[in-house]
Amino acid sequence: MLSTPLSYQMITRDMSATLKRTAAQPDVKRASEYYKENIGKVTSVDEFLGDQRLYAYAMKAYGLEDMTYAKAFMRKVLDSDLSNAASFANKLVDKRYQDFAKAFSFLKPSVQSKDALTDIEKKYAEKATEDGDSKSFIKLGTLAYEKSLSKVKTVDDFLADDTLVAYATRAFGVDPPGTAANEKIFLKRILTSDPADSKSFAAQQTKAAWKDFATAFNFSKDGNVRVQTSAQTTSTVSSYLRQTIEGQAGNENEGVRLALYFERKAPTITSAYSILADPALLKVVQTTFGLSSESGQADIDVQANYIKSKLDLKSLSDSDKLKKFLTRFTAMWESANPSSTATTSVATLITGKSSAVMSANTLMSLQGLKLGGR
Repeated sequence: MLSTPLSYQMITRDMSATLKRTAAQPDVKRASEYYKENIGKVTSVDEFLGDQRLYAYAMKAYGLEDMTYAKAFMRKVLDSDLSNAASFANKLVDKRYQDFAKAFSFLKPSVQSKDALTDIEKKYAEKATEDGDSKSFIKLGTLAYEKSLSKVKTVDDFLADDTLVAYATRAFGVDPPGTAANEKIFLKRILTSDPADSKSFAAQQTKAAWKDFATAFNFSKDGNVRVQTSAQTTSTVSSYLRQTIEGQAGNENEGVRLALYFERKAPTITSAYSILADPALLKVVQTTFGLSSESGQADIDVQANYIKSKLDLKSLSDSDKLKKFLTRFTAMWESANPSSTATTSVATLITGKSSAVMSANTLMSLQGLKLGGR
């Protein structure tokens, strides 16, 4: 078995390649293809929870695999209105549930996400201004677009409203070819394409704006409004692959899994309390600084102040400093949980010299590493 530091480095040295290898594993490939092919067909929470393969895939992607059995609980999460602070998901301390709810739009499926709507309105205003339209005319056109768009339930509804089509195509500077009838056929093929699929109709168009046009809307292959946008589906699949990598690594070495987890969660750490609230993050910090797990019994503010005194939290946003921190963690983990080749591997990695035994001096040097420029 490889040592913790070497195993971690092998996985993260080229994460893109690691993700591709994982995605190509037969079981992972089948699961991902099924998810991408079928999530667009789902129109309700009942359908989603009723398809175990879809539901279990999403739960794993968001780190909630151990809660897959709790469908009644997860139904409440998915039915939550995240704009309401008092909603079920928002009242849960574990933010993974909010992230899960955000990944879907069962409560209010929308033809366009807020970001997509903002973007198309900006594009329209810029194009209309170039063409000499007045601000009041542009504003009226945009208000009319928003009002009509809110009534759209299918791609046919959208295409039946010439005002919507004109606004959208003008915003993206595209003009469908052919007669009026052929234009609608062309636009329907564009709007029901998966822009994330390089072989889709939209992606294969010579004019790149058509792919952007398809991306701006949220229609499934069968023309219904999706409960998850194409971008959200891509994000879910990426998260599933990352979770799979961490899980497989953990089967061999829990220290590697913890390091990968900390690396993934680092951008979300805003304070010492973020670490204290997550047992896995706390375990990494405790191991890195040689703290006993019993230190967690101390007053919460005392623990937070100690972490801040040891770790420059801002340094976690610096990839090089984060790498340095996790190099220290993996070495300290290995010293406490030696693999069969650990002693030689860690000594070689840290000191550049091969040794059959990690000396006390080496361990002391690890403990003395300063992080975050301190």
